Amino acid sequence: MLLTPENLYFELGRLIAEMPELASGPITPEVQRWLASASALVKSSGSLTEALQLTVACENLDGPLRARNAETITNILHRVLVKAEVNAPREVRGSVLLIGGNLDAYMAMRRLLATATSDALLVEPDAAGKILADYAILAPERVTVRLLADEAQYRPSLIGGIQRWQQRFGDSRNLMVRVASANTLYERLILLDGGRAWVLGAPFSHLAKRKHTTLVRMRPEEEARKIAVYAEIWDEAKPLSPRS
Repeated sequence: MLLTPENLYFELGRLIAEMPELASGPITPEVQRWLASASALVKSSGSLTEALQLTVACENLDGPLRARNAETITNILHRVLVKAEVNAPREVRGSVLLIGGNLDAYMAMRRLLATATSDALLVEPDAAGKILADYAILAPERVTVRLLADEAQYRPSLIGGIQRWQQRFGDSRNLMVRVASANTLYERLILLDGGRAWVLGAPFSHLAKRKHTTLVRMRPEEEARKIAVYAEIWDEAKPLSPRS
């Protein structure tokens, strides 16, 4: 059954976000399931040529031309994603930011955070200090950056990251860091201006290491609910500072 252009666009974005290492390593049952999902989505796109090429590459992935077949799979998914975005409703275009190739993690994050006008909430259960130095700093200076971590999972280096931020910026750049109750956070999100929610395809600490992943905006019906949930979690979370 063919998916709607909008559903195909979002499903492809999520699939690429979860792309395993195809060029090396064992072909595990998880990798096989991912390949099956990729084949189903490409078939749903209606492109017979792309679907046939993908099938051949998947069937020969564990062979002497593995690297070439892995590249073929990746390129096909990227092409189908581009076509799906063109065919998707105008209001959802741009909801998938592809990381890899010419758009690295820092460029993609800078592009996304630049759209914030007042507030950016980063949700990372096991946040470490590097999230502030590598990503929070990419937000425009006028934007308040908030970071929400998990009390049982955040890394000790986060305290040092807060200290370095305070030493560098003082009161010129507003940063707030809080920790939610232990083991209650499991998602990695970016919430902008209380109105837009994006899902990360990998932990913040792994984004720059991934050859192919995505940032995917939530569908409107999911977005409002998720933003409301995290507003409540933030209100109940404890402030984290070098003196806490």
